Amino acid sequence: MHSIRFGLRSLLKAPGFTAVAVLTIAITIGANTALFSVYQRLVLNPLDLPDAGRLVRIWTNNPDRNLVAPILSVPKYEFFRDHQQSFESITTNSFNSHILTRPGADPEQLNSLNVSASFVHTLGLALARGRGFTTEEDTLNGPPACLLGYDLWKNRFGGREDLVGSAIVLNGVPTTVVGILPQHLPAPIAFIQLCVPRPFELPGLTPPQVQGGAGFLQATARLKPGVSFEQADAEIRTLAARYQQAFPDKLDAFANNELKTWIEEQVGPVRPTFVLLLTAVGLVLLIACANVSNLFLGRLSARTKEIAVRLSIGASRAQLVRQFLVESALFCFAATALGVLAAWWSLAGLQRFLADQLPPDTEFSLSGGVLLFSIGLCALASLAIGLVPAMQASRVNLSETLKDTARGAPGGVRGGRFRTILIGAEVALSVVLLVGSTLLLVSFVRLQATPAGFRTTGIASAFVGLPIERYATYDQQADVYYQMVEHLQADPRVTHASITSGLPLSGFNSRGVYAVDGRPVPPVPERPIATLNAISEDYFALMGIPVKSGRRFSRTDVRTSPGVVIINESFARRLFPDGNALGQHLLRGQKADIKMEIVGIVGDTKSNGLNTPPPDMLYQPVRQSLGTNALSLAAATTGDPGKLQAVIRSAVASADRTLAISAFTTMDTALQQSLGFQRIVAWMTGGFSVVALVLSAVGLYSVLAYAVAQRTGEIGLRMALGADRRQVLTLILTQGMRIVALGLLVGLAAAAGGAQLLRSQLYGISALDPAVFAGVAIVFSAVALLACLIPSLRAARVDPLVALRTD
Repeated sequence: MHSIRFGLRSLLKAPGFTAVAVLTIAITIGANTALFSVYQRLVLNPLDLPDAGRLVRIWTNNPDRNLVAPILSVPKYEFFRDHQQSFESITTNSFNSHILTRPGADPEQLNSLNVSASFVHTLGLALARGRGFTTEEDTLNGPPACLLGYDLWKNRFGGREDLVGSAIVLNGVPTTVVGILPQHLPAPIAFIQLCVPRPFELPGLTPPQVQGGAGFLQATARLKPGVSFEQADAEIRTLAARYQQAFPDKLDAFANNELKTWIEEQVGPVRPTFVLLLTAVGLVLLIACANVSNLFLGRLSARTKEIAVRLSIGASRAQLVRQFLVESALFCFAATALGVLAAWWSLAGLQRFLADQLPPDTEFSLSGGVLLFSIGLCALASLAIGLVPAMQASRVNLSETLKDTARGAPGGVRGGRFRTILIGAEVALSVVLLVGSTLLLVSFVRLQATPAGFRTTGIASAFVGLPIERYATYDQQADVYYQMVEHLQADPRVTHASITSGLPLSGFNSRGVYAVDGRPVPPVPERPIATLNAISEDYFALMGIPVKSGRRFSRTDVRTSPGVVIINESFARRLFPDGNALGQHLLRGQKADIKMEIVGIVGDTKSNGLNTPPPDMLYQPVRQSLGTNALSLAAATTGDPGKLQAVIRSAVASADRTLAISAFTTMDTALQQSLGFQRIVAWMTGGFSVVALVLSAVGLYSVLAYAVAQRTGEIGLRMALGADRRQVLTLILTQGMRIVALGLLVGLAAAAGGAQLLRSQLYGISALDPAVFAGVAIVFSAVALLACLIPSLRAARVDPLVALRTD
């Protein structure tokens, strides 16, 4: 307690140093704490489910066919389900949509899952009310039943307790509500509003497609106690090989399968981003610690007489080191308290900043684990800041101190060398951070400027699902969609309108196998795969996709006319290197008996993201496509596309008042969301690097200013012996820039090695781009020169007579 009281008095006597030290460390600890809170929520604890680590999903892994996704076919799922020995339970689901109709309210389209009866048990969901599905409800033609989403139950039905057991109308069919889902669902099902049984009954797929191996199911399993992930993964790989031998004619016969934990599936894509951000903010903390340590050493150097007196009256060196470490711990504790407060305040801002990239209902908080992390940072910062200065300051005796003081250089040679090392380390760390952030920023700018191949402004879309109970045939489905398009085209605010099964960047593109007419037709499992898009005639004009050759679709391209298809440019070049794609025929279907003539070639579109190559695209007319009960309406305008929501809703109502829209969005929003994480990483690391640059410049300035103050007598003597102001200026500048040069060399070398870790996150720029490295070196040298110039000019203005008289 004596040490604490003495330390508090000592810090209060130096309010300037204390304020700078506390604020510098508080800012960096606050940033680390806030970012770690986000990391803990999204990476360390992404699932709020019992024994979440035992939940796994079965993935199809076939990179040769560009198919790496958590999807299975019905036959393969059944084969795995019936032969596996590693799972306590297994379930499956498929994404769907249903239309909810209520008396006195507009129809509402709901995001839904068709799930098997074991869904609730396998995931360990704690239902808010009611029960899960029974085996009877999950069988073909079983009684209609559903699980309502918690928010839907609260907002649409007022949280009625008697709703469970009652019927609601879904797709025109009275359906019994058997339970209410939990309030918070984990990704990727966080947006689900409704669950119904029978995942194998997905509208739009024909029985031959389902039994032929078309992949549309997501399979989730819970490992048995005592069964390791590696054992289960090996079993699934073995079963996949057995499936290939048993069903060689299935579409997915040669697709490999593997397991991923549900946690890894969610955090795998974002973990590198957070590791990068935590590394960046950690470097800023190190730079801040080096800066404050430098200030602390200067402060202790000014207390040499106090130290000498305490040593002379019997204080041990260990006692002095303890006292100085207590002082370091005191201002670091105050900084941590302030930093935690700043982190708590900034988490709401971070949540808004990341909103477009987060699952629904995600909340950040300062949990016990986060507070322990902050306390750990406080302890590390206290040691990093105080230990070496305490050791340096206590390693003196009275005669050495008097000698150093006579020369006007408290702290001695060791103190000056340590300050130089600290500044060199600051420079090196700042350069590493600047190089990394500049690479990411340039990459993001180039990615954002990459031509997408389609219009990214003035377009809005909404998903419209048709109940198969009332629109059973393909022609009925196409007719009602065309009525909606005609209503849109009649609106003066709409310049173009179209139907599409998958807009770019939507993630809702289907795929299918094909063969080339006139060439050997491979077995179904070996045929290449292309992305399919069913569209109406105005689609290319709406999206601004150029027709390179041939024609667009016309209203005469119907089911009774010859099959036609339009493909994209790179696909055409690869299929027909001689350039004669027009007039050629592609074959679709399990038996390759659906013949389609290539009537047009269009420009490439980066449909899966600006940083991915254009996929092979097969465009089909809506009236010749199979399964047209789940399409999107898209409209273009010269005004604000956000205002088209009411227009699209009106167009749907004009065709059928019982239908509804969902997933309304604009192409601008879709593009910004696709660039979300790249933007976050670029701007956040850029902000951290600016802070690091400022801290390094301030540190360099403080060291040189301190050196000038301690060498005033020496400078006065030099000038009295004939040195002019320019020579003094050059002397101090050289001293500072020598430190900078050494730090730059070390930093650039370290950055060259560290930049290799960024390769996977860079687009259109090399990790060793010479312009970036040279630019960072020039910018940092210019800032450092400015930081050195101010104390150098002060030294050049020293009056020799005053300096000598003072010394």
